[in-house]
Amino acid sequence: MNIQTAMPQQHTVSIVRTFNAPCETVFEAWTDPDALKSWFGPEGYSLDFAEVDLRVGGAYRLAMRPPEGDVFHHVGVFREINRPKRLVMTWILENQPCDGAANQDCETVISIDFRDLSGRTEVVLFHDLLPTKESRDGHEFGWSSSLDCLETFIG
Repeated sequence: MNIQTAMPQQHTVSIVRTFNAPCETVFEAWTDPDALKSWFGPEGYSLDFAEVDLRVGGAYRLAMRPPEGDVFHHVGVFREINRPKRLVMTWILENQPCDGAANQDCETVISIDFRDLSGRTEVVLFHDLLPTKESRDGHEFGWSSSLDCLETFIG
């Protein structure tokens, strides 16, 4: 008898946005700690702290504060860096569960491609390995709102 265990379902956020700035400018906004503190996070959130060791195997740590509530941390490691075309990094919500996945700390993966459109930049973001539909929906809202903030920051 051959018994197969069902693999947990994994969900992905996929977002494409175009910014009126060259790839290098948009890439820098994603990788410079001071720039990140100016825009990163959904509308109304603030980034109190950003640390970035921009090298393959290097870590980042972000301290995000919601409008009401305590600071929480996003941490991860860079898996791929191809300046100014691509970033791949792990994403962990430190000491908290993925939204909708009770008692489950999880490592997910973010891939961001920066595509040159004659001086403008198309950003293609995939956030993979989210454990539940609720987690996917929460992250989709967060990324969409964060990219709105990036658009305002870039101008």
